[in-house]
Amino acid sequence: MPDLYLSWQLDPVLIGGLLTLTVSYTLAVGPLRPRLAPKIPFPRRQALLFYSGIALMYLAEGSPLHDLAERYLFSAHMVQHLLINYLVATLLLWGMPTWILRPLLLNAVVAPVARLLTKPLVALLVFNILFSLWHLPTIYDEALRSSALHHFEHLLFLLTSAIFWWPLMSPLPELPRPAPLVQLLYLFVTPILQLPLFGIVTFANRSLYETYSAAPQFWLSAVSDQALGGALMKVLSLFGYGIPFILIFFRWYRRESRNRHLPVHLPPQPGRS
Repeated sequence: MPDLYLSWQLDPVLIGGLLTLTVSYTLAVGPLRPRLAPKIPFPRRQALLFYSGIALMYLAEGSPLHDLAERYLFSAHMVQHLLINYLVATLLLWGMPTWILRPLLLNAVVAPVARLLTKPLVALLVFNILFSLWHLPTIYDEALRSSALHHFEHLLFLLTSAIFWWPLMSPLPELPRPAPLVQLLYLFVTPILQLPLFGIVTFANRSLYETYSAAPQFWLSAVSDQALGGALMKVLSLFGYGIPFILIFFRWYRRESRNRHLPVHLPPQPGRS
């Protein structure tokens, strides 16, 4: 693992994708804001969240973590995936003002697709099916052999993660969040759907991926590293889905409690002043 700490990525797919997102966002909240959202001030807090998401995406994809994940450790690759799925996607969504999202998602071409993909059942299936397919050994090893394909895979993960989080985070009433009970069921079912993948990866008695089988084993054996990666996927997913579950539940509980204590205004009875 010589000079791994120097291996920062300048891959055109990665840099081009992140620059495109950054420049497009900067133009929208800057020079184009008077046209898109007249009289609305610069969204300082949202811009900070968005740029933080872009920076974190580069750290996940462009730092030495990338080479560690691509050449040596399955567990490092899982850290990449978890950063993208749980943190980068949510930061970018939080950072998008509604006046940017509306023309992007509710135009005549995109709106029908957006309405379909953001339905809870569709979003759940799209995210989990793609996530599982990319972990099939043939596809997984092929992505590790090509840095450009690996970056494309993670950009695709970012897109499907945004689709996954949309039913829980949507700021647009036109593409609404479902009822709280549906959101809770959504978060409860997701880790169950992922259990087969976690189980296979964690408890396999051999290395499933040729890249890691052939890599130098300087910390862990390939099988132990694979088990560690599977354990990280499962344990951190409990936090990734569990924390939103708790927040949504208590927000729902507080709202229902307030509604029960609101005064009931009865209509006036006939014959009474």
